[in-house]
Amino acid sequence: MDFISWFVPPNVLDDPRKNTRHRGIAKSLLTISLVTLLVFFGYLLARGKLPAADYALFAAAIGTPTLGALLIRATGDITLGLVTTNIGGILIVAVWAFLTGGIDSMALPAFLANIALLSTFGNTAILLIMGTAMMAVLVFLYLATSMGWLPVSLIPAAEMPALMLTSMLGSVGLVVLAGVVVARDRAIAKAHLRTAQHAAEQSSRAKSVFLTSMSAELRTPLNTILGFAELLHANEAKTLNVEQLSSIEHISAAGEYLLGLVTQVLEMSRIDEGELKLNMEPLRAEQIIVPCLAMIELEARKRGIALVNDCGARAGWIVWTDRLLVKQVLLNLLSNAVKFNRDGGTVTVSCQPDGAEFLRISVTDTGSGVASDRQGELFEPFIRLGVDAGRLQGAGLGLAIAKRLTERMRGRIGYASTEGTGSTFWVALPLAEAHAT
Repeated sequence: MDFISWFVPPNVLDDPRKNTRHRGIAKSLLTISLVTLLVFFGYLLARGKLPAADYALFAAAIGTPTLGALLIRATGDITLGLVTTNIGGILIVAVWAFLTGGIDSMALPAFLANIALLSTFGNTAILLIMGTAMMAVLVFLYLATSMGWLPVSLIPAAEMPALMLTSMLGSVGLVVLAGVVVARDRAIAKAHLRTAQHAAEQSSRAKSVFLTSMSAELRTPLNTILGFAELLHANEAKTLNVEQLSSIEHISAAGEYLLGLVTQVLEMSRIDEGELKLNMEPLRAEQIIVPCLAMIELEARKRGIALVNDCGARAGWIVWTDRLLVKQVLLNLLSNAVKFNRDGGTVTVSCQPDGAEFLRISVTDTGSGVASDRQGELFEPFIRLGVDAGRLQGAGLGLAIAKRLTERMRGRIGYASTEGTGSTFWVALPLAEAHAT
């Protein structure tokens, strides 16, 4: 462990981002102490023998940044350390200026160190508060100078030019060195980020290759299982009893479910990797809605759910979209509306203009709605809101895929849900006329 690492709180040593930030702050604080020490030697060289007050002030100015670094190490709280260091620095410079000429004091350039440290590492609130405090001190020093409140200066007038030069050189050197430290640490942080990004990209590519290669490996045996299950269920020789037929139906249902999960996971991977190709074309809304209603009709009929097409004349509006993908999105919304509905309920499809450039296709159900505290999770992948009530099987990818597909087609998707009443999910598709314009 190097010297700077000792000032890093032990609990963040294994976190590259926090470790880099703590090291940068520790370096800056220690740099301030070091430069102040050099200024002290220059001050001593220019004046020779110093009053006791000067020794005390220099000791405080040298020690305060180091104590701030130690405080951050002990507490792990960067804000506390920076605020404490800056309050100490402002007070030290204020007292030193009060004793050496007020608003004309050669100590005032030392305020640069406080501003540099705050603007580099502090947040906006700390910068504003400390900046206000510093301005108040400057106003006080002005009033003290103009009203004659100052004591006799510790510095003779003849020594002032050399000491002012020393003070200015030290302040500039302090700001420059702190800037160099920060720039180097930021370069290290960027290098860590590039390395992490490269690793993430490699991992993503490896995942994509794995899922693609496993696609055939998973689908082939699943299709074989489903095929033989279908042959057994046909049972042309009539040799199977009712219990055996029921078991075969369970095999088929589980196989179809697993095949659906595999398909959804692969599709999500394709979307995330940007491998999904779009075939955009102008389509009448009814060319999307009518086929999807037909596909969901059998499932709805089993539960006595009525399907209502309430688009009217707007069904003839022409949108700019991908024929296959938009059907997949709408079919997902319809399937959810049936799945989460009550027996004997209603699913209504309606069309409304959404601004001047979009047509909104809405799917409204009469189910139990979505709890308000869970609505923010609706479009998150692998979130299965119906599992708690035992109503739903699935990977929780349907709405996440629908959202990604809609956004790829330059559309929008959203919802409105009232618990106990029902939900409306909608997709807004760009109008072909607006697209052409």
